[in-house]
Amino acid sequence: MKKLFFLACVCLLITSCNSNSKNTNDSAISTETTDMHNAENSLDYDGTYTGTFPAADCPGINMTLTIKKDKTFELISEYIDRQDATFKEYGTYSVEGNIMTLINGEDKQYYKVGENTLTALNQDKQAITGELADHYILHKK
Repeated sequence: MKKLFFLACVCLLITSCNSNSKNTNDSAISTETTDMHNAENSLDYDGTYTGTFPAADCPGINMTLTIKKDKTFELISEYIDRQDATFKEYGTYSVEGNIMTLINGEDKQYYKVGENTLTALNQDKQAITGELADHYILHKK
């Protein structure tokens, strides 16, 4: 009887040690896993975005920005009520965190990537402020 009791205790001890080691491994795995969500891997940002930016000498600038999966872009700027005032730019882009950088030769433009939006930033990668700030947002079609 003593042998049977001793054997049962040993089995119980081994079982409890195994279940503890499983929980320890599970918690170690969940502790090591970090939340790496950012605009580059969480949002579907490729597509066409449109909006009208303010302008000093005309009613506005109709903007059409097409972001392609191959890391290139096309930006069409059409000045409202002006003849022959449509400009096309082409280049590449990169996304770091939630900031998209459009690169056209030496020129760089910055946008904050949001859910179906791109918000223009200044050259210091800061949000444009003031009463016209809401007009610097492009919306995905």
